[in-house]
Amino acid sequence: MARHASGPATAQEEPNSIRTAFLRRATSALERISANVPAKDLADALSAPTDAGSLAQLLSRSDMVGAAINDLDPLVPALARNVEHRQNLVERAGGTMSAEDAGRILSISRQAIDKRRRAGTLLAVREGSDWRYPLGQLDQGEVIAGISDVVRGFAAAGPWIALDFLLASDTVLGGRTALQALRDGDREAVQRLIRIETSDGFA
Repeated sequence: MARHASGPATAQEEPNSIRTAFLRRATSALERISANVPAKDLADALSAPTDAGSLAQLLSRSDMVGAAINDLDPLVPALARNVEHRQNLVERAGGTMSAEDAGRILSISRQAIDKRRRAGTLLAVREGSDWRYPLGQLDQGEVIAGISDVVRGFAAAGPWIALDFLLASDTVLGGRTALQALRDGDREAVQRLIRIETSDGFA
């Protein structure tokens, strides 16, 4: 006897239908938003270097899109700001690379790169379903000394917080970022700052 599925189709059953439904819903949302945003603000969003950046820049501005966003989902601006912030971090880190590319630079296998990531000696951030490795943590084909201190120090907070820490300037480091300090060989200064940041200032 033939069986007829009931309820919504799963991604395994009809992937093309799922994609079509998603695109229809996303397009409808963007049409509602763009209809309420001045052309100048749309042009500013288009100045972002990537498609995702343009979208994130637009959605992050609740003052810009106003009720158009709030009617859809009041959490969208906050989520978009997070996406935009992460994109900015990636740009400031010099971009990211795949495990294969990182392996070629470090002259080790992809499996060895994965092992270093799991051990906390190499920083990797999630982008979609992939682990990506910020280029800024490497120098002349080697991982900068002290990167492991940052990754392990912020293990509980997560790799994006670790990357944020690396790229934020701090008066404790004389206005340098932690990454700059590590490049300068000031590993102990960065270790002290990690203790301060992870122990509420009572290091």
